[in-house]
Amino acid sequence: MTAQSSEVFIYQGRTYSDAYTEPLSKYLYDNNLSKEFVGISSACWRGYTGTWEIINGKLYLTNFAGSMRIPKVKNSASTEPFEFTESDPLNSFGIKGVGLGYLFPNQKEVFAEWYSGEIKLGKGFVKSDYDNFETLYRKETFLKFKDGVLIESKIVRNNISFYDRIPRYLKLIYESDSDDDLTFLDTEDSLLNKKSSKPFKEKFYSLMRISLCTLIVLPIAIIQMVMISVEYIYDNILFEIAKYT
Repeated sequence: MTAQSSEVFIYQGRTYSDAYTEPLSKYLYDNNLSKEFVGISSACWRGYTGTWEIINGKLYLTNFAGSMRIPKVKNSASTEPFEFTESDPLNSFGIKGVGLGYLFPNQKEVFAEWYSGEIKLGKGFVKSDYDNFETLYRKETFLKFKDGVLIESKIVRNNISFYDRIPRYLKLIYESDSDDDLTFLDTEDSLLNKKSSKPFKEKFYSLMRISLCTLIVLPIAIIQMVMISVEYIYDNILFEIAKYT
């Protein structure tokens, strides 16, 4: 399943583009507008994205982009729409893009008085869980709203393991699909090995690939791993300090 595009939030001058809360969904549902938008990409099935900003303790919608399905016309000189056919429904409709003015005419920013709930904003991206549409961060800010007004905020630091901090590209290089890539280095008879062994040629190419990738990425990997190590030590110091405060 494709991870869905998120809404954009601006808080205390910082832009967060990985927040998966959708404050507009309740407004669209209450006003029977939910079905007006159609997804044109597997990464955004809801058919719209919005930009939100917390201004003076209130939540505002400051930008909006949506895709609507509209009937096609027969030709440029005719205003009669195509008849909808069950056999070919997609060709009976076109897509029209709309902005903030479609939902809220003559408004540049809209106070989200309909929204009550919690919004999670992350800082220090670590990794994404695409199966659950969750993103893991070193530090997360939770904002609680009541009728569009910010009533509570708190910051949570996540205790992330060193392994989870390692960049995905390094894991892809050194984590193989099976455990027998380098078994040809063993002295045991392969016939006695319970694991299925790969042909020598395939094993050799696998070793060469790992060696070549190591030479190419080594300078970048060393710098990045040093930064991760320092970051890991720093976070653990903060956790220890937090225990006594």
